[in-house]
Amino acid sequence: MKTKKLSLGIVGGGPKSWIGHVHRISARFDNQYEIVAGVFSRNVKLSVRFGQSIGIAKDRCYSNFKEMADNESKREDCIEVVSIMTPPASHQIIAEKFIDKDIHIISDKPFAGNLDQAKKLYKKIKSNKKIKYALTHNYSAYPMVREAKVLVEKGKIGKVEYVNVEYIQDWSGGENITSKNAKKKLKWKLDNKIVGASAVLNEIGTHSYHLASYISGLKGKTVFADIKQISNKIKMDDNAQVMINFANGAKGMFWTSVMARGGVYGLRIRIFGTKGSLEWVQNDPNYLKLNPAKGAVKLLERDFHNAGFSSKFSRIKFGHPEGYLDAFANIYREFADSIKSKSKKRFFYPNEDEGLETAKFINACKISSKRKRWVKI
Repeated sequence: MKTKKLSLGIVGGGPKSWIGHVHRISARFDNQYEIVAGVFSRNVKLSVRFGQSIGIAKDRCYSNFKEMADNESKREDCIEVVSIMTPPASHQIIAEKFIDKDIHIISDKPFAGNLDQAKKLYKKIKSNKKIKYALTHNYSAYPMVREAKVLVEKGKIGKVEYVNVEYIQDWSGGENITSKNAKKKLKWKLDNKIVGASAVLNEIGTHSYHLASYISGLKGKTVFADIKQISNKIKMDDNAQVMINFANGAKGMFWTSVMARGGVYGLRIRIFGTKGSLEWVQNDPNYLKLNPAKGAVKLLERDFHNAGFSSKFSRIKFGHPEGYLDAFANIYREFADSIKSKSKKRFFYPNEDEGLETAKFINACKISSKRKRWVKI
């Protein structure tokens, strides 16, 4: 049976945007969306030219998000969903404009630029019962991450006691960042008005904390954070080491960095309980290590034998890797199902609740690092 596609509008993600390319591909994976409108650049001519190049009619290629929201809302064939892929500090104001038009939101992370924005956006979302919101913490959509979440829920590792997560990158390209080359290398990430509360925490730390909470099912209670900046002259957060006390009494260790030399890409999480532990590494995403307190280590493979739940989110048979685009597509597909569903079926995509929690966490980390003491989340 042919299913009606959801009409999708896009804000951001222009011709030079890698993440925009990721979103557009992911939205089309399962034929659930049709991209029909967008604003892709502050340069109107560039926005129109790029929009037309991906098949959007000229009159639906807009110069800014306000024009897009106003004009689309007047059309009989108005977009049903908007996907936001702009820098963090703009997420709130863009989302709110489309929420006022009763248009569903899919937003790239983080939820907002800072906690004040996050609280306002959260309130706005909750005040409109006509719309749904999804946040693309794409790592949560990997099949074996969801397998891990369910194993924890089933008590396979007992009560969670310790969580260790790290996510490292190297934005330096192997060079020393100086006041002379910083702007060329780091661009808008240097501007707090664009990047929000913290570059390292908003850009990748938000993924780390979300993943820890998502799999463990726990919320942080207090944090002790040490956040480093590149230098006194270049005031951009580049490294964060955080100790976390979770609500159930569990302890957490968290490290995220964007200046870890040689750390091309590293996301790793380990969760320890009273009966054993789980470990997942994003660079080897098809496998989940289950280590019981007594007995042999089990290496669970996606869609294979004892990892049956992961089959629900696997696109190809075991033995073949799934990756980044697939995880993004899982969120797009799930969100489409959520919008169309009239039942109270459980969905696993991250939403505004998790968005607010990560914003609270980042804010507490900033305060803790400044005051050098434990701070409540």
